[in-house]
Amino acid sequence: MLWLPQIVPLLKSRFPGLTDEQIRHAHAFAYGGSVIQDIGYYPFGSHYFSDLLHYVRTGDFVEQLIRDSTTPDEYAFALGALAHYCGDTIGHPFINQITADEYPALRKVYGQSVTYDQNSTAHLRTEFGFDVVGVANGVYSQEAYRDFIGFQVAKPLLERAFHETYGLKMSDVIRHEDLAIATYRYSVSSLIPKMTKVALVSYHDRIEQAHPGFDRTKFLYRFNRTEFNKQYGRQYKKPGIGTHVAGFFIRILPKIGPFKALQLSIPNSDEQTIYLRSVNATVDRYRLYLSKVHAKPADAPDDPAQAPVSTRPPFVPELADLDMDTGHPSDEGEYRLADRTHAHLLSDLATGRAQAPPELRQIMLTYYAHAATTNDELRKKPRKWKKVQTNLTKMEKQGTGNRE
Repeated sequence: MLWLPQIVPLLKSRFPGLTDEQIRHAHAFAYGGSVIQDIGYYPFGSHYFSDLLHYVRTGDFVEQLIRDSTTPDEYAFALGALAHYCGDTIGHPFINQITADEYPALRKVYGQSVTYDQNSTAHLRTEFGFDVVGVANGVYSQEAYRDFIGFQVAKPLLERAFHETYGLKMSDVIRHEDLAIATYRYSVSSLIPKMTKVALVSYHDRIEQAHPGFDRTKFLYRFNRTEFNKQYGRQYKKPGIGTHVAGFFIRILPKIGPFKALQLSIPNSDEQTIYLRSVNATVDRYRLYLSKVHAKPADAPDDPAQAPVSTRPPFVPELADLDMDTGHPSDEGEYRLADRTHAHLLSDLATGRAQAPPELRQIMLTYYAHAATTNDELRKKPRKWKKVQTNLTKMEKQGTGNRE
């Protein structure tokens, strides 16, 4: 949405003389940046990796990506990650509100906002419902779908920024990075068509009622497997037989047990209005941040065929370290998944698995500096909380140069 009006001008301003082909290539990296925070949640990824990017130093990580970028591809990748940051921190609070409206029983328990951690099934149903509505409205075109599958990852940039932000090497967290990326690509290319087709078959009447006269062909995404292998290779893992069996049972079993998350919840008109408001708010925030990013032009390369390189870091607006599931500041006791992820990172810092830069050490100390009345669940478990206190002491001693 903002690729042509804002991101391309930013690329051309920092890297004068970019060709159309170089810009097209950079676009694939922007797609890659826009999904990087989620890639750990897919097969051969690492939940810990994605949890860190969602709950710990979330703004600092994106800032580091932008500052560390030196090429058009890396710059586009970093700005794509900024889009994900805006989408989650702005969009998820709206989804949480709509989930509460969709499920009155949950609203009675949790109030006007139901997060992913509080009920992942309801949350996923709500998000899937909006995805289906987006398809019905023609938001996701065949061309955009194919372009998205062609996303690229700026691995050296990602590895640098991740290490600088969390003190961990990527290889410490994701053992098979290339395999994780390739399998994510394969999953997107195969699961999106299957899910939308199942939605069309199972919920045709509801979709027709919400969007009279919708074009059913928009639900039928296709990417020939031979074509996929030719373009992207075979370094991925196909879904096992269990996945195919599940696809069959999705159609015939009642939505109970492990299949209940696949039950579709078509949002009503009021909920679609709220969602549209969230999209507009996200785009406005992203546009604002992009308007504040600027960099001095890079020197022209000696060989015009080569991509330019800039060693001068761009100016980056300050991005708050927000919990990307709630949009709130990531403070202790605010969100259970954030507390668990901070405790995991603290353990890595204390044991020397991660090498903490001074700013990370201070962030961790500040995180645990709240009064004992905080809602952090670990404080209610004496053995685990004692471990947290021990790790804090170890990390502090490391910061002063002392070792036990």
